[in-house]
Amino acid sequence: MNNRRTYTKGLANSTIQSVFSSDLHSVAKQGVVTTEEIERMLSDASQELSSQPSNLKKLGIDEIALIKGQGNYCAVLIDLETSKLITIVKGRT
Repeated sequence: MNNRRTYTKGLANSTIQSVFSSDLHSVAKQGVVTTEEIERMLSDASQELSSQPSNLKKLGIDEIALIKGQGNYCAVLIDLETSKLITIVKGRT
């Protein structure tokens, strides 16, 4: 995580998990972080997770809406055996 960020890694992890089950604006409306901070968290997470997984047997692919109904998505790749987040990719394709 970049030193200039105003949030902790724990807050970023919990916020990203909330976005997985909802969308960016709904999480931002809770008032803890702004939409811009969530976008930075997702970007930081995708950069940190860019390494290739080892021993991957089952890959889970999902998408999260940054803004519901706006066609703005991120693809999420997860190791289904370990439930470990592999990467977040901007866009659906």
